[in-house]
Amino acid sequence: MARSFSDRVFAGVCGGFAVTFRLNAWFWRVAFVVLSLISGGAFLAAYLILWWIMPLESPASRRRRGITPIIPVVVLILAAALWIANLRGVLVSPTGDNLYIPILLVALALVYFLRQVRLATSGGQA
Repeated sequence: MARSFSDRVFAGVCGGFAVTFRLNAWFWRVAFVVLSLISGGAFLAAYLILWWIMPLESPASRRRRGITPIIPVVVLILAAALWIANLRGVLVSPTGDNLYIPILLVALALVYFLRQVRLATSGGQA
């Protein structure tokens, strides 16, 4: 699974989902926007993570190479689980603070850091 080079509005994530799961890219775009709004940002964070981990398809070759479709599905499931845990009140520190946004930020920072490490070790080819 790869981000789409040709069917993209922002990063090509939804275009990549459209090809892999045989649904229109606009379905995925609307789904991400709606879910991002109602989840308080969990699916926006998932979108950013997918943008960072999914390679961009090559415009020279129409052949789709990239990551296995299981990884993006797992990212979406984790975003949904985090959102549900927040709704159920599970993400509360001993002092009573909500940990939802800090967990989202730590997840984004961790994936971004790992991406930078991968770029540095591969000579910028990721």
